[in-house]
Amino acid sequence: MKTLVGRLLAVLLIGLLGACGPKTPEKEVDMRDNFVGEWKSADTNAQTHTRIKRTGDTFYIHEGINDLVGTYDPNVESIMIDNGVKKVPVKYLPETDQLLITGGQREAKFSRVK
Repeated sequence: MKTLVGRLLAVLLIGLLGACGPKTPEKEVDMRDNFVGEWKSADTNAQTHTRIKRTGDTFYIHEGINDLVGTYDPNVESIMIDNGVKKVPVKYLPETDQLLITGGQREAKFSRVK
């Protein structure tokens, strides 16, 4: 009887130690991943969706028949797209889960496609 109780206590202690043991570190969130996905214009009823993929700091943006390449700038936490005239920033807005594209005097917001 004492051996049975002793074994049960040993099993319980091992189980408790395993449950309270060191936790694996949580994976750090990469801000660049927030840009990846399918997006639609929040300002218009356009049927065209924008798809963004990435490899490292390079982003591949496909919208309709247009393909653009952008680079992530950690200083401004934005994708910078060089349109030939100037660099256009694409910023992620975490409070609304939207993208904000600022080009010249015009701004456009894009919402994630569910």
